[in-house]
Amino acid sequence: MQIYTYNKKLQQSLMCPEIRKLVNYLFKLEEPVILREIRSNFPDYRHLDRDLDLLIENEIISRQNRRYDFSLSVLKEYPTGELVKAFIQQVNDQYSNEELLVWLADELWSDKLDNTIAIDFALPTISRLENEDFQLVTINRGGKLSETLANYFENSEQPNLFPTLSVLIGDVNPEFFSNQLSLILDQVLLGKKPKRESIFLDSLLATHIVTSRPEWQLAIPIYTENISCNVVQEMNNETRFFFVRQLAKELLGKRESFSYLIKKKA
Repeated sequence: MQIYTYNKKLQQSLMCPEIRKLVNYLFKLEEPVILREIRSNFPDYRHLDRDLDLLIENEIISRQNRRYDFSLSVLKEYPTGELVKAFIQQVNDQYSNEELLVWLADELWSDKLDNTIAIDFALPTISRLENEDFQLVTINRGGKLSETLANYFENSEQPNLFPTLSVLIGDVNPEFFSNQLSLILDQVLLGKKPKRESIFLDSLLATHIVTSRPEWQLAIPIYTENISCNVVQEMNNETRFFFVRQLAKELLGKRESFSYLIKKKA
């Protein structure tokens, strides 16, 4: 179960491992519990009272008659099924799934919400690594993250999720790293062999962004301009939040992720 909110400060707090464990514990309870029982399940929780007050203040849990309970309604499935189905039928013959994924990520993706919501299913995510020359994008189906450069740098606090890249790259400045990638990508896009071996080149090969056989070339799609697709009706923030994620899931099909490169115009 995941909680998403319009409140950025609250969203950051909800990413704290302790608070996440506390919320999931309360979510799974069949009956409300007293504070003593919560303390017995979290004996080493230093700021339990403070965090309980935070969750109560934001109406994620409730406290009545000295008993604590999870108070949000939890969505078990997307509420935008009909909208997504109609959209796919409308554009099915005009664009490829890959083109629609690029348009979706670059033009329509939104994290905006007007309320706090709880969801009991995995949502697609987007990771980006970019500089003034390019943007590497990975759209993930949800759950497990593919070992791509965009995912690695977007989730640098969890290197254990990316065993190959964490050993190869380690802790490196994203800006410096992406600038080095630019030099290599420019050579590869010209069909040239990179001038020397490096961890930057190795990372591009390891994540299948470039390939050296039968010749040096880009191994993921490249786009130089935005795709125009003006067929989406106006939506409120919550509808758009779910629409783009459900559409991404449908367009990905059985793929765990989809990565592409946007080459920015000079």
